Amino acid sequence: MKPIPKKLLIHKVTHYRTTSDRWGKETPGEKVTLQYVRMEPSSRIIRDKNNAELQLAAILFFDCRNSRPVNTEFAEDDIIEFNGQKHQIKTIEPLYDDRKLHHYEIGMVRKA
Repeated sequence: MKPIPKKLLIHKVTHYRTTSDRWGKETPGEKVTLQYVRMEPSSRIIRDKNNAELQLAAILFFDCRNSRPVNTEFAEDDIIEFNGQKHQIKTIEPLYDDRKLHHYEIGMVRKA
């Protein structure tokens, strides 16, 4: 399977790794700029780990060959900033071709 073409990966976002203290308070940590990604609006309904329904606001497509930086790791509750709006990662879906990881589809909700 061919990688997602760069001409479709037109967006640049900022990824903040979320860190938690021992009381569970989350704070934005390391900031990394992701290039050659795609943000698409979404209205898909999902269930979180507490079985509550959430409506996704956006999906981030991160191609394993063309998106930068390579080997980026995502975690639930990390923050993605795009066009001044912050989104919180709720789902991380790795998608494979025949042999290896092809791309990630990351479902996000708006963060207040």
